[in-house]
Amino acid sequence: MGAPFATSVPAATSQPAPTSAQPTVFQLPNVADTVERVRPAVLSIVAEVIVRDRFGNPRSSFSSGTGVIITPDGLALTNNHVIEGAANITVTMDDGSQLEAELVGADRLSDLAVLRLPSGEYTFMPLNDKVKLRAGEWVIAIGNALALPGGPTVTVGVVSALGRTIGGAMGSPLYDLIQTDTVINPGNSGGPLISLAGELIGINTAVLRGGGRGGTPIEGIGFAINMETAVQVSRQLIADGRVKWAWMGVFLADLVPEMAMQLGLPIREGVVIQDVLQDGPSHAAGIQPGDIILSMDGQDTATVSDLTRLLRQKFDAGQEIEVQLFRQGSRQTVRLVLGERPAR
Repeated sequence: MGAPFATSVPAATSQPAPTSAQPTVFQLPNVADTVERVRPAVLSIVAEVIVRDRFGNPRSSFSSGTGVIITPDGLALTNNHVIEGAANITVTMDDGSQLEAELVGADRLSDLAVLRLPSGEYTFMPLNDKVKLRAGEWVIAIGNALALPGGPTVTVGVVSALGRTIGGAMGSPLYDLIQTDTVINPGNSGGPLISLAGELIGINTAVLRGGGRGGTPIEGIGFAINMETAVQVSRQLIADGRVKWAWMGVFLADLVPEMAMQLGLPIREGVVIQDVLQDGPSHAAGIQPGDIILSMDGQDTATVSDLTRLLRQKFDAGQEIEVQLFRQGSRQTVRLVLGERPAR
């Protein structure tokens, strides 16, 4: 054939290099494999509480919940409100076998309890107080929801928020909770909240349901105790059967910024001392009603939650700390020897 012929064509324009179209693939979490791996460490718990009727006759009532084995020799963690007052505690393993559990120790303030299973070797989920969570991370809740037969209930959601505070089952506030949108129902209490990798990241403890402020319906708000609290409390329960919480012996309230402005105070946040218990640690240190706590050992206390978090997580009973106060127009510093919170 002869030489190629020329023809008139439009001027070339810049075009992107052709690429093969690749569809976007969304990888869903593999929840089933994770659950199958950790299920043997999850317990169904039934607690029998013996009470007496008006005629003095004993009768039994039962509560159900969930627990998680945390050591290979059979120590398990659950909520205090699941087993409080129980005369007998029966746990059902993943294989259907039933065992009698012994109470090692319980703490109402944190709503945690440690149980001991009969001697043996168990699948367990270790505690780790270095867990790092972010809002939006996928999580899995496993629990004995509604005490339904046929094994634990599994629900999936995300971490909705961190550092939440709510009223506890026994009246005392619970601090630094993990908020999730996993579906939590009666019977889930004490069960594990786990990551997609199967790591224990929380102990499911409460749920908000019904109407909120102004009658607004509430949905998808569950709470779990974080690992820092679970590790701290479980260690003390295993060692001593109880938790020795640091205690100031005062009644507290947040300093409301509006009130601070009305009173002409040069500060806008802090913790107000409403009352001081006679002969308590704060009374001995010279702390007075009307004082405003600004910091403890150099750590700011903008709210009662901040102060309580320090008492529960940073300070120990018997420890001497430096407290910075605002009193009668000036800042003052006192030394305070913390006591041990009395048992209720």
